Amino acid sequence: MKPSAPLRRAFTLIELLVVIAIIAILIGLLLPAIQKVREAANRAACSNNLKQIGLAIHNYHDANKSLPYSRSDPGDTWAFLILPYLEQENLFNLWNRSQLSYYLQSADARLTPVKVYFCPTRRSPPGTPPSSSSGDDNNGTAGFHLPGALGDYACNAGSPIDPVTGLSTRLDYNPNNVTGTEIPANGPFWRRGVPMKFSAISDGLSNTLFIGEKHIPNYRFGQSPDTALYNGDHRNFARAGVGAPLTKGATATTTSLVFGSYHPAICQFVMGDGSVRSLSVAIDLTNLGRLANRNDNDIITVDF
Repeated sequence: MKPSAPLRRAFTLIELLVVIAIIAILIGLLLPAIQKVREAANRAACSNNLKQIGLAIHNYHDANKSLPYSRSDPGDTWAFLILPYLEQENLFNLWNRSQLSYYLQSADARLTPVKVYFCPTRRSPPGTPPSSSSGDDNNGTAGFHLPGALGDYACNAGSPIDPVTGLSTRLDYNPNNVTGTEIPANGPFWRRGVPMKFSAISDGLSNTLFIGEKHIPNYRFGQSPDTALYNGDHRNFARAGVGAPLTKGATATTTSLVFGSYHPAICQFVMGDGSVRSLSVAIDLTNLGRLANRNDNDIITVDF
């Protein structure tokens, strides 16, 4: 008589369900931790991008004895001017300097993205589509739409309200662009025409915002205000302070020219001295305006 085979005990349905439930709970506990680690890495990469941009601006100032202008309408922008100082001289040389207009440049000059201009929490090249027809037409002229490479950072044109007169400042306009009682921009970057030097930043480089994450609603990629980064016909600058708060997250619906990030509760900036700072999106607007203004001589009343 053959010995009987040993009995093999199988899992019951209830036991399987318990195991599956335990695995699901563990995954649920691990996912937030994984997402937190990923965001920390992305935030560090974004900070490094801003650090590189800040150093490039300093090198530009050393070579040219002035800051890059915010834009040349309808030519190039600050982001294009500093390309040689970001190890992107080949891309910079694609621009036909005898034809200043953005709309007369080659497709390679307009469409080539640069990795350092993208916050990885938001998106990253390659594969990022260029600007769409809603943002890069020649002053609204039909048939002139020329898409361009995008970017997640904007230069600081200052605060919307002049603290001395209480009047509204005029976008990124320099003194040659304004008339009558209009007030030129009070940030460190303005339109081509009047050079801006470090010496004009009387508040101190460490107290002045230079470049920050610009607000782009997550449903408007490639559409205004997400216009081509190298196109001076449009506004790759932003303002901050009373009337221009930091936006609170990716879904904020405003399309105004303001700063805002996809990092939880903060927005990152590189200051004039090259240091990178994270500002709370709940920062007092008066203090935010003081940081945006290059020469208000007001004391910042918060440890930012």
